[in-house]
Amino acid sequence: MAENKTYRLYDSLEFFWKKKVWFIIIPVILALLGYLGAMVLPKDGDYVGKSTIFTGSVKLEALTNPEHIEAKYGQNFSGPTKAFVPTRSYIKVETYGDNKEELTKELTQFNDQLLDGLMTQHDKVIQGTEAYAQTQSKRVENLTTAIKSYQGILNETVIKAVESNIGALLSTAEMDLTNALATEQRVRNDIITYEQPAIANTYVVETKSYGLEGAIAGFILGILAAILTLSLWKYILEARGSKRV
Repeated sequence: MAENKTYRLYDSLEFFWKKKVWFIIIPVILALLGYLGAMVLPKDGDYVGKSTIFTGSVKLEALTNPEHIEAKYGQNFSGPTKAFVPTRSYIKVETYGDNKEELTKELTQFNDQLLDGLMTQHDKVIQGTEAYAQTQSKRVENLTTAIKSYQGILNETVIKAVESNIGALLSTAEMDLTNALATEQRVRNDIITYEQPAIANTYVVETKSYGLEGAIAGFILGILAAILTLSLWKYILEARGSKRV
């Protein structure tokens, strides 16, 4: 008696091949639905404007806080707007609108106002640091004059007590001069390395449509749905056949 063998995988592949048209119909239908679904998703606007501002060396919390930025500088935006600070030295803003020219105008106004605020703080720091450097420079001049005076007195005096006192003053003045010169140099280096705020980039483009992504996702789901549907179809046919025997 011949042994009956079953080849379930082969049977399934054979059944799928006979019904292969469904591997086209179902994925295409779901791809179209995915495309249409992605296209009708609500958008914040037809255009999106993005801007990145480099804050330079300005680290004032009020000028690098997203909520403060939106409240103080984002009042002119007419559409949904979001400001965020991805890193310590950069501020980014993203805003939406239906009119490209109007959105560009709003974004430019925001950039100008925020940059003006950053530059005001930048100038304050530079002016304060420059004033401190000038103070140190004046101190260097006074100490240099004092040292020359002390040296002249030492060269002329023969009194030991006076020589001792003037020598101590000279030593202190020379030490103070060294510190003042180092401080002045450090402060002036700070001025040189203090970075100025600037607009890194800004642009307005049409908002992206996710129709292609939706169609691809729908097509992949369609293939899976076709496999599931045909497997269930084959199972039902086999179940009905076994009941009739």
